[in-house]
Amino acid sequence: MAGVKPINFGIIGLGAGTMNMIPELSTNPNANIVAAADTRKYALDRFTRDFGGRIYSNAEDLCKDPDVEVIYVMTPDEMHAEHAVLAAEHGKQVILDKPMGLTLEQCDDVIAATEKNGTRVIVGHSQSLDLVNLKIAEIANSGQLGKVVMIHTMFYSDWIYRPRAKEELIQERGGSIVRRQGPIQVDIVRMIGGGKVRSVRGKTNIVDANRPIDGSFNAFVDFDNGSSATIIYDGYGHFNSADLTYGYTLQGFPMNPDLHINSRKRIEGFASISEEEQYKDTTRYGGSMNRSLDHQVSPDRRHAFFGFTVVSCEKGDIRQTPTGVLIYGDKENIEIPVAAGEGYNRRYCAVEVDEMCCAIRDDTPVRIHDAYWGKATQEVVLGIIDSSNERREVFMKYQVPYTGQGVS
Repeated sequence: MAGVKPINFGIIGLGAGTMNMIPELSTNPNANIVAAADTRKYALDRFTRDFGGRIYSNAEDLCKDPDVEVIYVMTPDEMHAEHAVLAAEHGKQVILDKPMGLTLEQCDDVIAATEKNGTRVIVGHSQSLDLVNLKIAEIANSGQLGKVVMIHTMFYSDWIYRPRAKEELIQERGGSIVRRQGPIQVDIVRMIGGGKVRSVRGKTNIVDANRPIDGSFNAFVDFDNGSSATIIYDGYGHFNSADLTYGYTLQGFPMNPDLHINSRKRIEGFASISEEEQYKDTTRYGGSMNRSLDHQVSPDRRHAFFGFTVVSCEKGDIRQTPTGVLIYGDKENIEIPVAAGEGYNRRYCAVEVDEMCCAIRDDTPVRIHDAYWGKATQEVVLGIIDSSNERREVFMKYQVPYTGQGVS
C-alpha cells in the first residue's frame, strides 16, 4: 500500500514450513521482516544473509524485542500454543501455524492470553485461505445458489512418504495426518458450510507400520444449519487427486505422474530414520539444499489445488478450476476468474498478512480464522480422532460462525 508504513514481523521457527511462507511474507509491501528465532545456528546465519535482521536463539528473547509487532509462529505443532501465549504475553500480534494447539485446553490458553493482553491471533498457514477457497465460501454463503446442501472435499497425496524428522512420526506429538492436514480441510468445509458443526463421525487409519501415524482418514460432518460434508485425505502415495483437478497440484504446477512412486522410492532408500532426518534437515531454511526464496513465476502455473472440492447447493454446484471457480447452474455454467497476482503467487500467507495488518491499522478484530475459529476447527479435528477411537458420533460444543465474507 503506497504511503503506508510496513508492519514489523518476527518469525519463531525457521524450518521446512517456513520455506513456503517466507517468499510471500518477504515480498508483501505490508510487512517488514526484522527478526527471527531458531535453535539452529545455520538457519540464523542464513536469516542474517537474507534479511540482515536481529537473530535470537530462543523464542522469549524475540518476543521481548520492542520493534517486533507481529510474530509468525512456525515451530513444531507441540510448541504452537506455548509460543502463541508467550508472544501475547509480550503484547505481540500472532499469526499461528495450524493446529492452534494439540488439545482444546491449549487452545483455551491461547485465547486467555490474547484476551488478557488485548492482542490478536490468526490461526493460519492454511491453504483454506487460498483465494479460490475464499471465493467458493463467498458464493456459498451469499445465498445466490440457495442453501448449501452438501460439501465434498478429498485429497490423495504422498504426504506419508515425504521425508520426516523423528518427532513427526510419533502420534502423541501431533505427527498424524489428521492433526496436521485435517485442519485445512475442516477449515474449508466450515467456511463453505457456515462454520458451526453439530457433530462428526470419523475413521482414521495406520496402513504402514514403518510409519506409525495416521496416514489417511475420512469423516462425515453434520452442520447446525442442516448441510453436511464429507472429508477424505489419503497420504499413502498411490492415487493422485490431481487426476481430478485438471492435472494441477498443491503448488499449482502440472502433475508429475511419477511423483508418488518416486516419493516412495526415496523413503525406501534411506538406511535409517536418522538418515531420513538428516535429509529433511537439508530442506529446511538454512539447510544445505539452499532452497530459493524467489517466487516461482511460470507460464505453466495456475491456482493451487488442495485436492478436489465440490459444493452442492439448491440451485447449482460449485468447484474450482485452474483459473477460478465454475458454477454449474440450472440453465448455464458460469466460470468466474479469480486473480492471484503474477504467476498465481498471491496465496494464503499474503491473505493472512494483509488481514492482520489491516486489523492493526484499523484497530479492529481480525475478520477471519481468529482464535475462536481455530479452537472450533481443532474441536472437529479432535472429534474425528475420538470418533475413530470410540466408534461413535461426537458432538461439538465450541463452534462459531464463518465471518470471512469479503476477505480476498
